[in-house]
Amino acid sequence: MSNDLKVKGPIEIQDNSAERVAYDLMMLISNNENPAYDDHCAAKKASKRLYYLNLYKECLNVVKHSEVPASDSSK
Repeated sequence: MSNDLKVKGPIEIQDNSAERVAYDLMMLISNNENPAYDDHCAAKKASKRLYYLNLYKECLNVVKHSEVPASDSSK
């Protein structure tokens, strides 16, 4: 797998795109689940990154496919 990312042309973020709606949903959920997530521990930062990536993936799946996860992945 390559770590190279090449973008040709401008990137447009539309307010009504599935990706933008998923991002807004992710932020809404994460702000309610983690209102004061303020820890300087490297392990917690790494798990926080994974938390956001997984949450965004779930939100995008819900927005694009109307598939609600069978269980709460935050537990």
